[in-house]
Amino acid sequence: MRNFFVLFILFPLIEIYFFVKIGTEIGALTTIVFTLLTASLGILTIKLQSLTSFIQAKESIFNTDEPAIEILSNFALLICGILLLLPGFFTDFLGIVLLFPFSRKILVKYLLKKATLSTQNNPSHKSKYKDYIDIDPDN
Repeated sequence: MRNFFVLFILFPLIEIYFFVKIGTEIGALTTIVFTLLTASLGILTIKLQSLTSFIQAKESIFNTDEPAIEILSNFALLICGILLLLPGFFTDFLGIVLLFPFSRKILVKYLLKKATLSTQNNPSHKSKYKDYIDIDPDN
């Protein structure tokens, strides 16, 4: 919860900083046009992703060795569209990074590895059941 609060405060501050910094360099009108173009790209990405996501997920389950990476990559592409839709240069940068398949797969593999390690190290996720069957000889 604390991390969310920090991001909730930090992201708008970063966006305001980049709007002021870049807006003074390229001008107000160019900044507005750039923001509208990236929002349009975000809408287009979300629209295309919604059309092809189901088909790609279905094919990846049957045709690849790592369907989780493909499915999460499609989800990351949806997040990419949302980031591009939001006004701001920092979120646009993050969205553009997710737009490229190689960077998206690197991020997804990293998050899967981190999630796997955290569940393996967490004792609450370990099964309380044993790998053997206890047979009572009296019954």
